[in-house]
Amino acid sequence: MKNTLFLSVLLVLGLLNGFGQSKKNDFKLTVSALPLFGGSEDFESGINGYVLKPGIGYFISDNTSIELNFSYATLNDLKVGNIASYYNSYAFIPTLRNSFVNKEKVRIFAEIGFGLGTIKYDANNTNYRNYQHDEVSGGISLLHIGLGANYYFNDNFGLEVIIPYISSNNITSENTNNLYAGIGPTIGLTYKLNTKKLQ
Repeated sequence: MKNTLFLSVLLVLGLLNGFGQSKKNDFKLTVSALPLFGGSEDFESGINGYVLKPGIGYFISDNTSIELNFSYATLNDLKVGNIASYYNSYAFIPTLRNSFVNKEKVRIFAEIGFGLGTIKYDANNTNYRNYQHDEVSGGISLLHIGLGANYYFNDNFGLEVIIPYISSNNITSENTNNLYAGIGPTIGLTYKLNTKKLQ
């Protein structure tokens, strides 16, 4: 019984990994976007902003890639010193991704990334901008952990969907720490630059 189970697992893993969509040394470009869902004492619950995330990936093995993601984020409907405000932030987030299903058209993966960036707060009405906006602006850290999938329409071009948990913290201000914590479903397009054809 144990031998049958072991052989079955090996067969399934062999089938899942025998039709690799990407290979070691492949590069890919991805552009994705996600709404920011969440709520805190500083901002309302619901969709409060969005993130645009272009990135490049390099496959260090058939199943594992290093993703270098750049992001622009904006969050609205928040208060700084009782003034209606918003922020814009920029970040660089290196990410490690591993595909545990690697088929010809479909990849299913888990990823984890950590990065640093900057954030700038401003008042919705610039006449009400004050010193508190400068106090809470500064450096940020971002951690994200997610599950996702790619579906390729052809050898190079595909769709990417990720369900990440994102935690963003201000690391330079004593007045605020947690900026955002929540789920941010991401959808994007991916293009492989040097696809190796299946034999």
